[in-house]
Amino acid sequence: MRKLATLGVLLWSVSAVALADARAELQQKLAAFERFSADFNQQVFDEQGEPMQRADGTMQLARPDRFRWHTVSPDESLIVSNGTDVWMYDPFVEQVSIVPLEEAVLNTPFLLISGSDGQRWQQYGVAKNGADYVVTSKNPAELIKEFSLRFDSASRIERFTVIESGGQRSEFTLSNINTAPATGADSFQFTPPAGVMIDDQR
Repeated sequence: MRKLATLGVLLWSVSAVALADARAELQQKLAAFERFSADFNQQVFDEQGEPMQRADGTMQLARPDRFRWHTVSPDESLIVSNGTDVWMYDPFVEQVSIVPLEEAVLNTPFLLISGSDGQRWQQYGVAKNGADYVVTSKNPAELIKEFSLRFDSASRIERFTVIESGGQRSEFTLSNINTAPATGADSFQFTPPAGVMIDDQR
């Protein structure tokens, strides 16, 4: 019995070290670039794995915590983080919601990619699965159950997958990747258009 207990402790220790190493490795890869931009293609699958819809758009990020996610088709939407607050704009319903960054991370973990707060990563487990880094939340209340990232030969993000708590899966493929894009001063700011309903949750 003592041998089994010792073996269990040893396996747990090896597993914990592997998870810590995977998290440190992922953070190191993400920290290698201060800015990033790309076009994305999104494919959404339902809980049974059947394709539901496709979407296209662009993304930009700059450290720390600045992010711009613009879906252009089939329906337009925009998520913008200025490093403190996050705007989520839906032109179709003419409404923008504003939430604090830390609250937005719970439902939009992409913001982890642009973050530089090591403490924030302590709330997530990271494992290596082949070429993918798989990130899982320790908070069961989060909308996103799991997301994974894959890097190309130049250590640039080329693909990521998001699995929601209900089982829906989105796969994103990136193109026109740039790790030194020119970003304007207003790239990570959002001014609501006239007449838009504002839901300010700050």
